[in-house]
Amino acid sequence: MVDFLNDILEVIYPNYCACCHASVSESETPICIQCRSSLPILITKPFSNNRQLEQKFEGLLPLKHCISFLKFEKGGSTQRLLHALKYNKRPEIGVVLGKLLSAEIKNAQSDIHFDLVLPIPLHSKKLKVRGYNQAMKFAEGIADGLNSESSDEVLIRTKATETQTKKGRLQRILNVSEVFGVSPLNEDKLMGKDILLVDDVVTTGSTMEACAKLLISKPIKSLSIATIAFAS
Repeated sequence: MVDFLNDILEVIYPNYCACCHASVSESETPICIQCRSSLPILITKPFSNNRQLEQKFEGLLPLKHCISFLKFEKGGSTQRLLHALKYNKRPEIGVVLGKLLSAEIKNAQSDIHFDLVLPIPLHSKKLKVRGYNQAMKFAEGIADGLNSESSDEVLIRTKATETQTKKGRLQRILNVSEVFGVSPLNEDKLMGKDILLVDDVVTTGSTMEACAKLLISKPIKSLSIATIAFAS
């Protein structure tokens, strides 16, 4: 039903806010000024790691920074934005959220720098259906805002997995074990780099953990993670 209504809105209002569905100017697309000002932002001033996200990986991963941009609440603005990004063919939302996050980091008077921003990869079959990787769009926005490089050609997904939505932590870990790899053609891009690994949302953290463990086995300088949203 939501998708049907959004299809109608796209015909009547080619430019509308993905959050509140109000008509917006070209410069405001895809999130109106009012909705941007009321986003449930988790970035602190001065900047500090997101403690809840950090706790998920304590003792598991040596992470430099743990960043989550927005609080996720069922039926809230973050959920609406993520739904539009992933299912309503609005990849620009990911780019804008990445730029907004980078601006918040700068406003928090942080000197954080990343050499390379990498998305959690999608399998080629899902990528073909969706048309884009939502995490890569987020990575592009962050990289643009922080003058970094982004790439979706370093990490690869070697096999498709079942949806993680209704799985417990152990099931999720088993579901994503041995499904990621590093492209032999682009592995040299990791050498001595400060890496930021990004995804749209973290629940148990099993997917992020699987990719992160792969990266820290390589000769990188440091690894940080960032998500659009954190679901407590």
